[in-house]
Amino acid sequence: MSKFSCDSYNFISIIDKIVSSGRISHAYIIQVKNYDEDFLLVKTFVKEILCKDKKTFNDISSCSSCNICSLIDSDNYPDLFIIEPDGKEIKKSQLLGLQKEFQNKSLLENKRVYILKEADKLNETAANTILKFLEEPSNDIIAILVTTNRYRMMETILSRCQVLSIDSKDSEVIYDNEIADLINFMCDGDSLFINYNDIINNILSDKVIAVARLKIIEELFVQYLTDKSLNSFDKYFLKLSDDIIVKYTLIIEEYLKKLEYNVNYKLWLDAFFASLLVVRNNV
Repeated sequence: MSKFSCDSYNFISIIDKIVSSGRISHAYIIQVKNYDEDFLLVKTFVKEILCKDKKTFNDISSCSSCNICSLIDSDNYPDLFIIEPDGKEIKKSQLLGLQKEFQNKSLLENKRVYILKEADKLNETAANTILKFLEEPSNDIIAILVTTNRYRMMETILSRCQVLSIDSKDSEVIYDNEIADLINFMCDGDSLFINYNDIINNILSDKVIAVARLKIIEELFVQYLTDKSLNSFDKYFLKLSDDIIVKYTLIIEEYLKKLEYNVNYKLWLDAFFASLLVVRNNV
C-alpha cells in the first residue's frame, strides 16, 4: 500500500465523502504541492470514481484486482486522458484533439475523465476552449484540472469547478466571508429578504458568482450531513433539521440547473429565495 503524507489526509477524507455520497461534480480543480508526489493521489481519486466496486480511497490505493484499476495504474484505461503542456503551455490543438476523442462512445460504458496537468499553463485560446467544455458539461465526462496555484487560473474557469487541495491547511472546501453570511441568512430564513439588497449587490451579484458560491454551499451541506464535523458552521446548521438541509441542497441543485439557461437573473434569484422560504416556513 502506498504511503501518503499527513498533508493528504484531509484530501482523502473529502474525496471519500464526495464519492460515497454520489455527488460527483463534472469538474474539479485540484491544487497540489508537488506534481510528482501528489499526482498519484489525483489518479487514485480517478480510480475511486471509476471503480465498479465502490471502494474507499485506502482500498483503492492498493487495488490491482479489478480491470479498471489495473488499466489506470498502467496508463492504459481507454477513457482516461491526461494532457500535459506541449513545451511551455497547453495549446488549443491539444484540447480540440480531446474534444474529438469525446465524440466517440465510451469503450467501457463508464464515465470518461480528462486530466489537465499544470492547468495554469493553458494559453489564452486553450483556456477559452476548456471554458466551453465546462459551460456545457456532459453527464459522463469529468474534468480534473491540476495546478500548484489555483489563483493562476482564469477566474471564469475557477468559478465552474469544485476546488480541492492536497494540503493540510487548505483541503476543505474553500469559502469566504460572503459565503458564511449567505449560509447564516439561509439558516435564519427571513434574513434572506431582510438582507436582500446586500445579497444581490455583494454576495450573489451576478450569475458566475452565484454558481461558484452556491456550489460551495451545496458541498458544505453535503459534508455536514455526512459527518457533522464542520465546526465553523455548526452555529448555523444546528438551526435546521437534516431534512431541511437535504431540501435546501436539492433546491440549490435544481436552481443551478435553471441558471444554465438564458433566464432573467433577478427573477431567478427571487424564485430561488422563495423556494428556500417555503421549506423553512413549513417546519
